[in-house]
Order: sequence, then C-alpha cells, then structure tokens
Amino acid sequence: MKKLIIGAFAFALGISSSVAQLSLNGHFYGEDALKFYSYGNYGSARTQGMGGAFTALGGDLSSSYLNPAGLGFYNKSEFTISPIFTGTNTTSNYIDNPTKLSASNMSIGQIGVVFSNRGVGTRKKRTAWSISYNTLANFNNDFSYSGSNKRSSISDYFAERATQRGISSEALNNEFNTTTRLAMNTTALAYQAYLIDPVQGGGYVASELSTPVNQKGNVSESGNLGQINLGYGINYDDKTYVGASLGIQNLNYTQITDLTEQFPNGQIFNGFTFGDELFVKGTGINLNVGVIMKVSDNVRFGANITSPTSMRVNETYTSYVAYDQKPNTFESDEKELFTVPNDFKYRISSPLKANLGTSIFLPKKLGVVSVEAEYVGYNMMNVRDKEDNIWSTDQKRGIQSEFKDVVNVKVGSELRFGVARVRAGLNYLGDPRKNSDAFNTRSTLIGTVGAGIRNNRFFADVSYSRTSRDFAFTPYNLSNETDFESATLKQSKGIVGISFGTFF
Repeated sequence: MKKLIIGAFAFALGISSSVAQLSLNGHFYGEDALKFYSYGNYGSARTQGMGGAFTALGGDLSSSYLNPAGLGFYNKSEFTISPIFTGTNTTSNYIDNPTKLSASNMSIGQIGVVFSNRGVGTRKKRTAWSISYNTLANFNNDFSYSGSNKRSSISDYFAERATQRGISSEALNNEFNTTTRLAMNTTALAYQAYLIDPVQGGGYVASELSTPVNQKGNVSESGNLGQINLGYGINYDDKTYVGASLGIQNLNYTQITDLTEQFPNGQIFNGFTFGDELFVKGTGINLNVGVIMKVSDNVRFGANITSPTSMRVNETYTSYVAYDQKPNTFESDEKELFTVPNDFKYRISSPLKANLGTSIFLPKKLGVVSVEAEYVGYNMMNVRDKEDNIWSTDQKRGIQSEFKDVVNVKVGSELRFGVARVRAGLNYLGDPRKNSDAFNTRSTLIGTVGAGIRNNRFFADVSYSRTSRDFAFTPYNLSNETDFESATLKQSKGIVGISFGTFF
C-alpha cells in the first residue's frame, strides 16, 4: 500500500522543490526527518534567555537534556515547570494576492524534578538524579492562501498522474470499492468524483476546463516532539562533573490541508474541495553523556554527545473530495468521497549531536558568559522500511544528496543584581541543506532576552525570543512549471517562556 501513498503524500506536504523527491519518484521522507529534528531554543526560561548556551554551565533542569553532567552542580533538590506561549503571524502571497493569518498557542516547555544527595567517599561530593519532560519541537503552524488562477486547476494534477500511470478507465473503476465507497488512491478518487475524464487514444484531462479558477487553501499543522529524560550527575572534588541521561522521545504530528476551487464560468462544477489528513506518531530512545571541568573558580569547560534517536514511526493518511456540480451534468448519489486510510510504518534515525562549550564567571559574582558550538550530523539521518531495502536505500541516498552536517553557535550571558537576573543570548542555527533556494533557506539567528529573580527558596524566570523565516508552499505540481503557482510565505514567531521553581 505504501507505493500508492507516497505520490499523493507529496501534495500533503507541499514541497516546492526537492531534487531527492523527484529522483525517488515519490515522497522524500528525509524532509520529514528534517522537520521533526530541526529545533532551536528550548528548555527552561533561564536556558532560553541565555540562548541555550548551557553545555559548560549546569545547575538547571535543562541540563538533564543539554548536558547531564550539569546535574552534579545541584546542592538542593528542585521542582520546576516552564509553560511556553507562542504567537505566529504569517503572510502568504499566491498569484499576487496577499493573505494574513495570526495564531497563538500554549504548551508545557519543561517540567521536572531534581533530587540532590550527598556523595559517598572522599571524592564524590554530590550526586543528583532527575526526571523531566522537555518539548523539543513545537509543530503548531497555520496559514492560508488564495488567488485567481487562469492557467490550471488541481484537476490537471490528477489528470497528469492518471496519464503518467497509463491506467485505463476500467482499472480506475476497479480501484474504487463500490461496497465501502472508498477509493484506493487519490487518482481513483478524482475519477469517481468526475474531476477527470479519459481521452480517446489514451490519457486524461480535467473535466472542468473553464477559467478563472478561484482557489483558496488552508494548511494546519499541530503536535510536538517531546522527550522524557532520566538523568544522573556526579560531582567529583568540586572540579569534575560527569553525567548521563536516557531520553525517551514521543512524536505527535498532524497536518490537515484543503484546497477549495470555485468556477465562476463553470460548465460541470460550481466548485469542489480536495483535502487530506496526515497523522504521525512515533517513539524512540537515545543516550546522552557529558562532562564539565572546572579549571578555575571562574572558568569551566563542558562537552557532551547525544546518540541518534532510533524512532519507530506510524503514519495514517487519508484524502477526500467534496464537490458541487452544475444541474443536469452527471448523476451522483454522493457529494463527498474518501480514500481508504493508508497506514505506513517505518523508522527514522535522528542526527548525532555533540556540544563543546565554555563558561566564564565575572569577578565579584556579577554574572557569567557562556559560548559553545553544537555539531548536528544531518547527513547521517536515516529513514528505513525493513520490508523494502530498495526504497530504504533510495531514501538514504536522498538524505546524503540533500543535507549536510552543520555547526550551530550559541552565546549567552547573565548579569546578577542581588536576587535579580538579566539575560541575553544569540543562537545561530546553520542551514542543513546543500542547495537552499530563496524561499526555503534554513539558516536562522535567534536573539533572546530574559530576566528573573532567585533566592534560597524559589525562583521565577521569563524569556522572550523572536524568529522569522521565508518559505514556500506548492498546492500541486504540473509537468509545465509555468502552469502552476507556489504560495510564498513570510512568517514571524514570538516565544515567551516562563519558569517557576522551588527548592526543597
């Protein structure tokens, strides 16, 4: 069933240009792996406010994920929770028609507890273990686009696919179950809904040929990549700190899209809507080990490495078409048809990650400055189907062709004024694509600011960051590139993190 899924699935993701996608003649799952594992600033509000530069710092619940050696700095037990508030503004431009949409959501960025204990022996000063939950990536994203198309309809896309398949109208009829009233694929769905007609001599054309076609589409993404961390850190001689954590990841992703077309001069249809729903769930596991060395009272060095996450993924994909026909055009007992829910299981291996950083404490306990480099091995990602070695090899080749390893740079500072704290940070995320275009470049610079208060019993922190990106969404592709359009989008996202914690 997978081979019937992938062609239509490319429409669901709206990939505008991908060499690997074309060479595989189907959906390129490397794009999914990149979406799921491209995340920037996360953790507690303190960590976010400092640009995530915590590899050599420690003493924060985020250490359980960033560098578990930092748990060894805890002298007290701690409970903390960090809600995240996100506001997004998106402007799309489709066939010279701008559309704006704003959205907001709240999520739990982090929650957990650290238990600190006295060490055993002369060298082991303290130990600490933690259990926490972190939201690593938030997929919530909504946008719309609309315009008057004088060159094509999505019906042309289905006509081209049916023609490329070289399938007869009888065979297309056989791909529709008259008992369940479900189509095996979107080509059969379009044929049963009378969106395409066979041509004498072979091939298919769109049944509704009138122009203009007033098009309006919506894309709604939701879900997150979360991780439960079980961490342990040890303090040796107040100079050497080592730690390890086990990460259990949980992936939930939903994408719902629709494209409505209206025909002011229609001969067959007043209009119709084609839509699809994609649900993805996965679980995986990884291991993180790290060390922090205190070379003096004012200087620390830290390093850690996180193994690739091996994740089992299950996805379900369905499509539908709802149509409004002109009177006396064709006989139909239904106004809406669906495809069979298509299920597919596969594995994703995430990038290997490694961090190296230093923290320098200012004189008189005025604050700290942290700098670090993060290696992310996107080129080593993998997507596998254990039942199809050829498909798996093609996906791997596509990843190696499309993506490269990157080095991200994080810089953060914290100034202390009694119980008050003021923070700022920068987080540069390199572009993992070997051949980026103007609308899908992935290099990102995240600037953050933050503040907080802290005493011997509790703490409260807040952070703010803002990012922007340009990207493109293509509702459908045609063989002639001048016959279809892409929506170009500009998106800005503001993120407010708040942390509350208490010591015990």
